[in-house]
Amino acid sequence: MNLLKLLRINWAFILPYGLFLLGLGSYQLLYRQGIISLEVNHFYHPWADVFFKYVTHLGDGAFVIGLGLLMLYRSRPKGILVLASYAISGIIAQLIKNFGFPKEPRPAEYFSGMMQHLHTVEGVELSHWNSFPSGHTTSAFALFALIAIWIKSPLLKFLCLITAATIGFSRMYLMQHFLIDVYVGSLLGTLTAYTLVVNSHRFRLTSTL
Repeated sequence: MNLLKLLRINWAFILPYGLFLLGLGSYQLLYRQGIISLEVNHFYHPWADVFFKYVTHLGDGAFVIGLGLLMLYRSRPKGILVLASYAISGIIAQLIKNFGFPKEPRPAEYFSGMMQHLHTVEGVELSHWNSFPSGHTTSAFALFALIAIWIKSPLLKFLCLITAATIGFSRMYLMQHFLIDVYVGSLLGTLTAYTLVVNSHRFRLTSTL
């Protein structure tokens, strides 16, 4: 499948995602990452603590790999694409983290002198380094960008975007990442998924679409 056709059939995911990127990109030009994180931290609620504490695990490698393995039984090509997109985007993210920005502080380190005044979620262990980009967000967008391609309903395609974005936002709510980490992670995951689909014919995986 060529890229233009892919974008056309998946407009319900791509169009609002593009608007998100434009809006959040402009927002980051106006405000520093620390200010944005503090604004997010000001809005919390006990139910949100529980919700985001668990929804963030949808971006875990264990969840994505488990889903990919299950999909192998229903559709081998789709399962392979899920696993491949997770592996490739994950490797790229880790290379950026460990070699491109190895000392990039996470919010817990950036705000180390005032953490006692900030809201944190009980039971969530805060990381301090290797903030950029967000691995959970990368995995979530790689997964749900693929799922959005495979389903026909525009509403469900849009809900795939909302789900991936919610996982990304959970990383900010839990004080694990800055907006720029989530922003770039979403791009990395989505671009990896689309690149694999566009080139799937080379791997005889065209039956997925």
